[in-house]
Amino acid sequence: MTEHESTQILMQVLCLLAAAATASWWVMAYPMRVAPKASIHFSLANLCVLIGMLLYTQRTDQPSYLYWFTADVMILLGLSTLRWGAQRLYRLPSSKLFDLTVITMAAILMLLVTPQRTEAVYLVSILSLAASILFFGLARDHLHAFRDTFTAFATNWLVIPIALIGCLFLLRPIILLFFPDKITVFATLNTADAKPTLWVYIILILLVNILIVGNSINKLVTKILTLANRDALTGIWNRHSLDKQLQHIHSSWHTSNIPYCILLIDLDHFKAINDNWGHAMGDIVLEKSANAINNVIRNDDFLCRYGGEEFLILLPNCTLEQAHQMASRCQQVLADLIIDTGENKLVITASIGCAIVTPDTPIKHILARADKAMYSAKKAGRNCIETAA
Repeated sequence: MTEHESTQILMQVLCLLAAAATASWWVMAYPMRVAPKASIHFSLANLCVLIGMLLYTQRTDQPSYLYWFTADVMILLGLSTLRWGAQRLYRLPSSKLFDLTVITMAAILMLLVTPQRTEAVYLVSILSLAASILFFGLARDHLHAFRDTFTAFATNWLVIPIALIGCLFLLRPIILLFFPDKITVFATLNTADAKPTLWVYIILILLVNILIVGNSINKLVTKILTLANRDALTGIWNRHSLDKQLQHIHSSWHTSNIPYCILLIDLDHFKAINDNWGHAMGDIVLEKSANAINNVIRNDDFLCRYGGEEFLILLPNCTLEQAHQMASRCQQVLADLIIDTGENKLVITASIGCAIVTPDTPIKHILARADKAMYSAKKAGRNCIETAA
């Protein structure tokens, strides 16, 4: 097999990979509906790269805006779309304005010369610098997306490969600065000299798409875990997540002997709200109540929806007096809620039971004590705070 034939085979493999990635992400976007907005961006990104690569293969010694300028712009558009897809996936602020500015500046600089082989060093350098900026931006996006959900070690290993790709593109202008005769390795893909570049592109397409697939799976898993541990209506923690958190706080108490308290909050006359104004209004009351309570608790406190109209707060490192103060604040923010039914304003009150951990209280009994105190508050006339005996 001649060098030229092996180059053609590598080019076919490269195009096949890009085409397969384009189709696969399109399938993810529409039939499968897996992060559709992000997936369609990833599909378009691979398509732009595929078009750019195909145009590269048509370059000759003759000037051509299509095979030089358009091909380079398509590659940059593909990298930008890849970044926009990642931002969609992780709900990050869009960088479209910045990225389009980078592409526009690169395009203007490219148009300053005639698009032909004799200007290849200049054109490849501009393309590489713009591509490195986009990849560094992509790495930064992933850093922001991962650092809140992964350890620093895991985050670095997920971000470093993307940053290294940016470094690779940044390295090309430096190589050409000292070895301009190596331009045929980078500028065209239809010669025997392009074999190293083709191998690099093949690895990059595989690596980038594998990273994106891994990131998408991570996003789905995180979403599933969130749905499993969060209340669908209010967005706060649910009862399923309470057991783990309570066990953790109880274990810390055994170790440090620092007490913790539980507040069990029951919205008064909630059934009447559902009966008089419907369940939709009841849902609004629950949402607003959860948000109001969530805004007054401390950073280390744990708020969950315990039952239909019941909320539970775990208060680590808390005395009984501090727990009563927190209960009073919760009652106040609930009373301050403005809920308009169209006829009149609803007044929200709550009966609250308070319990503090004691040496002779098993973990499963402290919840029962808080529950008993809450029912005592309801029997006492509601809209009051009772402490477990």
